[in-house]
Amino acid sequence: MATLTVKDFRSNLAASFDKAANNENVFIRRKNEIYALVKIGNDDLMLTPEMQERIKEVEKSCRDGLCVTCSTKEDLDSYLDSL
Repeated sequence: MATLTVKDFRSNLAASFDKAANNENVFIRRKNEIYALVKIGNDDLMLTPEMQERIKEVEKSCRDGLCVTCSTKEDLDSYLDSL
């Protein structure tokens, strides 16, 4: 497992993406932060029909006023404390 600098990553883009495609760890260090290059499959980007239906239900509940609205940080803190 190697950590590349941003400069090394830019110089080796194709190799880095090939490693990620083969499920190898690819880490990139930028200043004091480390990032991971990860392959995402199409299944990771798709909403299931069940998730889409649940989103529709929640949107309807919000339109019907069955939700909590917090307009300030204090409102949000107060609401979360009440849970």
